[in-house]
Amino acid sequence: MNTLPEMLKQGDKARLFPVLADTSREGRMASIFLAALPMVPSLAEEVLGTAGFRVGKRTRMETYTEVVLKNGPTTNDRPDGLIIAKNPKSSWSALVEAKVGKAELQPEQVERYLELAKANDIDAVVTISNQFVARADQSPVPVSKKLTKKVGLYHWSWTWLRTQCEILHYQQSVEDQEQKFIVSEFHRLLQHPGTGIERFTQMGQNWKEIVQSVTNKEHLKKSSPDVEDAVACWFSETRDLSLQLSRYIGKPVKERIERKFQSDGAARLKQGISNLVETNSLTSGFVVPDAAADIEVCADLGFKTIEVSMKLKAPTDRKSPKARVNWLLKMLKKDDPRLIIEAHWPGRKPPTQKEVDALREDSSAIEDGSSETSPHSLEVKLVEHLGMKRFAGRRTFIEDLERIVPEFYDLVGQYVKPWQAPPPKPRKRAPSEDQLQSEEETILEDEDQRFGA
Repeated sequence: MNTLPEMLKQGDKARLFPVLADTSREGRMASIFLAALPMVPSLAEEVLGTAGFRVGKRTRMETYTEVVLKNGPTTNDRPDGLIIAKNPKSSWSALVEAKVGKAELQPEQVERYLELAKANDIDAVVTISNQFVARADQSPVPVSKKLTKKVGLYHWSWTWLRTQCEILHYQQSVEDQEQKFIVSEFHRLLQHPGTGIERFTQMGQNWKEIVQSVTNKEHLKKSSPDVEDAVACWFSETRDLSLQLSRYIGKPVKERIERKFQSDGAARLKQGISNLVETNSLTSGFVVPDAAADIEVCADLGFKTIEVSMKLKAPTDRKSPKARVNWLLKMLKKDDPRLIIEAHWPGRKPPTQKEVDALREDSSAIEDGSSETSPHSLEVKLVEHLGMKRFAGRRTFIEDLERIVPEFYDLVGQYVKPWQAPPPKPRKRAPSEDQLQSEEETILEDEDQRFGA
């Protein structure tokens, strides 16, 4: 009979094939996931790494479900699981709470688990649900900061876990055949609708009314709950979109978030509301590994457009605007009537833009004839006009956004490369000692004249 860890009064080993009632979907999913972690070190390395614990060859891991802890307040709380990971010189433990379907985490329950973890010397609380966060160290629910001073709080969405499985498969990170089979089956399970695993699929109830207000030239109000809901839904969608892009290219794509907002979701939401009210648009940026630039996404409620773009520094070894535009055109392998190149000029000269189709015929068309300067940067955009019906549709807006962003990557993102200055060429003939002495004397004479010697 296996001995339970010291902090446990009661608990069962996590099972890959749990025997649970049909109504216990959360317990079933938690057990399968927790059982898979010790069996597949590559998956554990990716997942626990987001909580700051390093999984190596000498790591030993135990996972339990339906745990009852020895210390803490007397309540009916029973966390869904417990993870204990040990290295020769370090260890890490976490309580796990899982939700599926439309069930959401409640701040009060998460705070009770944080207190329970502290009372039992457990390092962290991990929550798993269909709610999205930008990073694992952010929580989808607000909790008292006092409770997270000594106990870590992390969140993994089921969709994020699915993405990790797909990336492991794409990068062929799991060599052991049995482990590969477990990852494949767990991924297959996460894709099945019967498990209660859901992704973000539609904007809020009043999305159409918000779009209609902008169309009617009405000024949106920062205090409006509908405006706040629209921004919150946009953030949920962009988090989901970063995971979709990760699965699409087989590498982790991160949503770009300003440092000051990374640990302050409320401040980020407030800033997003201000941007929507001031510009009538929703924006986001994505960091793609090894890409030439971040991918920028903008949904303009006034024009009913979705714009996806990348901005590149123009090559300085090409002097004319035409030559700089040709540099970018050569990298674009496929044409599309939605593609536009926008040139950004020095000084106060406004940007100019032209369709890629037109620039293929005459790359000098980007110039307006008012300046002899050349653009310092070039931005390639994909702009699609959706029209009122699809843009204002709660589901169709999300469907089009999730179609357009990958299309931009197909047309642009995978091909463009940043400009890099060429290495200096060697002089045709090494200078003689007399030439070097003459050059040195010339430099000294110039300095004497400069300083009035």
